[in-house]
Amino acid sequence: MRIALAWAGAGLAIGVAGLVIDASLIFPSMSVVSATNPVARSFPDTFVYFWTYFTHLTNLWLVVCYLAYITEWRWLSLFRRSTMQASAAAFITLVMLFYHFMLAPYLEMQGALEVATYMLHYVAPVMYLAWWAFGAPHGRLTWGSVPLILLPGVIYVAWVLLRGAVVNEYPYDILDAGKNGYGGVAIGVLILLVAVAIFAALLVGTDKLIARRRTRAPAA
Repeated sequence: MRIALAWAGAGLAIGVAGLVIDASLIFPSMSVVSATNPVARSFPDTFVYFWTYFTHLTNLWLVVCYLAYITEWRWLSLFRRSTMQASAAAFITLVMLFYHFMLAPYLEMQGALEVATYMLHYVAPVMYLAWWAFGAPHGRLTWGSVPLILLPGVIYVAWVLLRGAVVNEYPYDILDAGKNGYGGVAIGVLILLVAVAIFAALLVGTDKLIARRRTRAPAA
């Protein structure tokens, strides 16, 4: 229990640090005109822009899951549910793999931005998956949990497309309906959802296996 709490505390610190570093670089850069930012944004516009990226949202999700586990605050009870914790694990896995294979080969970063990027895309995901496996409660997931695990991702896509239809801005090319059309977006999203469904199924199977082993383990 103490190890799980300590690991959750470390994961929370990593997530908060990564988000703060990223925000401290992105917010000022969006408030001025530059070669990469043709129109200066207001603070509210930059705030929405920042949280449009799934990397930021999923890492915030991990932070809240840790916080719910550590504090046991009642208003965070949703994030202590096994389905919500497993959903976070499935989608942070998607974030890590999508970044590594689809984005990282084409990006060049240095300094604090590179540090934040590695924290949010590699360190935080691996730490959370380890905590989920060894520290989180197990034995409550069923195969019927898979659709619920996918639900937050579907809500995110719907929000991005709705916002994009209004402001004509999308955080990722795969979700750019103006460039790919809604049919193209649907195909890309379906492929990603199938991948997450596979992750979810693996998590459910792992959850059941861990629960069985903990039940059979002799009391200390």
